[in-house]
Amino acid sequence: MLQLEFFPRTELKSLLDFQSLENSQLSLSDRKRLAHFPEFYQSPKSNDVIRQQHSQMVDKILGFRMKYVEEMLVAEAQGFEPEGSHETWGPALHQGVQTWVGLDLQTLQTPYSECLRILQLLKIKPYQHIIDLGAAYGRMGIVIGGLYIKNSFTGYEYVKARVNEGKRLYKEFGFARCELVEQDLFAASFELPVADVYFIYDYGQVEHIDHTLKQIEKIAHKRPVKVVVRGKFTKEIIKDRHEWLDLKYEGKFEELFSIYTAYIV
Repeated sequence: MLQLEFFPRTELKSLLDFQSLENSQLSLSDRKRLAHFPEFYQSPKSNDVIRQQHSQMVDKILGFRMKYVEEMLVAEAQGFEPEGSHETWGPALHQGVQTWVGLDLQTLQTPYSECLRILQLLKIKPYQHIIDLGAAYGRMGIVIGGLYIKNSFTGYEYVKARVNEGKRLYKEFGFARCELVEQDLFAASFELPVADVYFIYDYGQVEHIDHTLKQIEKIAHKRPVKVVVRGKFTKEIIKDRHEWLDLKYEGKFEELFSIYTAYIV
């Protein structure tokens, strides 16, 4: 396993090693160096509980303030829905849009180890552009910014507070090729930019996901694209409505994602 040069006795073999880093007084320089190690994003074990615990520790080591942001969002939402839950707070706060305010942070986001696994399977080439549709705090951009420094990343997220927190960390770490953008993906004025890879999580209603996939289909008429889907809902929509997408990889066991390719000629 990785032997950290700037912490001679620190290896990343177990959650205890990450916990030790979490409890250390790391400088910004230390955190920047950690962000460039692939092993930093790899969970010690592959089961979901450990992967989520690992991701939570990585968030804290990097300096994310997600818990604070989410608590502020919940407090604001409770002003509209005092007896609500994560099912109702998002729509109450964001004009009917389901933004999953109050959902557990580790459920809301893709684990770092899974982001790393996805990028490894995609065999990302230099200068390719990756777009995340529903990026939350932009974990995928953190992994790309740290390990794929010649690639660019754009994450679209509806909730401004999440975007601002992710942008703060991107700026702090100097990830100039990575950006988070506050965006309603279903706004009539929004046109999906061209990219090499699109990452989609189960979000919105059927018509919302269908709308996004139709936009990607138009791009696939012009150039090859890859679509990474995390969640059963979007996979069912692809199966029923978008046969132009060719399934190339379907996660087994702990992996919850599928990779599709398309180039319509």
